[in-house]
Amino acid sequence: MKKISPKQRDLIFCAILIVSLFSGLVVDNKFYLDILITSTYYSIIAVAWNIMCGYTGQLSLGHGAFLGIGQYTSVLLYTKLGLTPWLGVFAGGVMAMLLAFLIGVLVLRLKGPFFALSTIALCTILQILAVKFTDLTGGASGITIRFDPALVNIIFRSYKIYFTIFVILLLVVLVTTIRVRHSRLGSNLIAIRENDLAASSLGINLFKNQVIALIISAFFTSVAGCFYAQYVLFIYPEGAFDIIISQKAAILSIVGGAGTVFGPAIGGFVLTPTEIMLRTWLGSTYQGAYLIVYGVLLIFVILVIPNGVIGTIAQYFLHRRSLRVEKLS
Repeated sequence: MKKISPKQRDLIFCAILIVSLFSGLVVDNKFYLDILITSTYYSIIAVAWNIMCGYTGQLSLGHGAFLGIGQYTSVLLYTKLGLTPWLGVFAGGVMAMLLAFLIGVLVLRLKGPFFALSTIALCTILQILAVKFTDLTGGASGITIRFDPALVNIIFRSYKIYFTIFVILLLVVLVTTIRVRHSRLGSNLIAIRENDLAASSLGINLFKNQVIALIISAFFTSVAGCFYAQYVLFIYPEGAFDIIISQKAAILSIVGGAGTVFGPAIGGFVLTPTEIMLRTWLGSTYQGAYLIVYGVLLIFVILVIPNGVIGTIAQYFLHRRSLRVEKLS
């Protein structure tokens, strides 16, 4: 019997995950559908973040810059020029890729906290610019998208259609991650993460590989943001260029397993519903209490399973395999 390759195994797991998610279409309650949509949305952002940060070891806390630039590009093209958001999604993705390339040229040579601080600065600068250019962006008041249900407008009455779109987008991002992980680019990125000096001595172009990863990551982050803007029908500077979203992407990836294919998605589907339900149960009675519970839960997970859910599971099976090999030898 032919042995299944790691890439084929990942594709099988991806198919199982997506089919499982589509079972959510049987849900009719809009509240629970909104939780599924929001969880899928944050999972997409976390997986996109992981392509750059999980595999290279760089910590970006300003991925909201790519999300925001995509949202404003798409929404402005739709509200100001009347262009279909389907075109706006592509245009927003291109703008995010250009921004990623520019940022990559300027700051990717920085390491550790310096890179993280520079990404935060970028996100903050874009947020301030969005507030100041009132005539174009609506300033702090933001832009409201008129509810005009139509496929061409990516506006629907049914939550299930939005959920289907986000699940398909998650599928695309996961398949892209699998292709990256099992390609020469993925091997180069992991080598850079483990030891950049050794990788450079082997002839790996650190800058080129990191820029490519950042561009891919920025594109999918932007696309997710564009579709989410059509879902909520409203954008504003603090929400579009939100540093909290960037931090959440990092948290979801770390808890799920940064540097793994499915870890960020698992983190998204575990922590996002947990946060929403805690906010729902405790928010009205004990304001802010859900943040304490959520924070304690995160600390517990990170202390107990520092490699994340998927990383811990992978280590367990590797340990069992090594024990089996020792017994046979």
